[in-house]
Amino acid sequence: MIYPLSAMLLLVLIMFNVIFVARMYALYTKKVNLKYYEVFKGAESPSYLTKVTNNVNNLFEVPSIFYLAVALVITLNIETETMLFNAWAFVITRYLHSIVHITFNNYLMRGTIFTVSIYYLAVLWLEIIQKVSPSF
Repeated sequence: MIYPLSAMLLLVLIMFNVIFVARMYALYTKKVNLKYYEVFKGAESPSYLTKVTNNVNNLFEVPSIFYLAVALVITLNIETETMLFNAWAFVITRYLHSIVHITFNNYLMRGTIFTVSIYYLAVLWLEIIQKVSPSF
């Protein structure tokens, strides 16, 4: 489980770098004034910057439930092959979601990938619950 966790954290680090570059580019090209970043209000930011910002924000929503699942699996030492499969599948779909989100941003494709990632996360949680409480 440590490898899918590491891969998920790597995605967050990658996206922090992407948002930094996007913000610096917006400042350099004068599409955003430095004052905008004080409270994120003022002139509307360019769409590429909004997409990246929304994606980074999204990485602190649903993935936090994944982090908790992985922490439980590791702490309770209950890892199974199926849990590992679902953890990797969740991480892979999150990478795909980020790629779609910050590039061509097709909502239907992004929404489908998001839904699939939620499926893998839900199955992972069901496995954890079943392992911890076999009567479930």
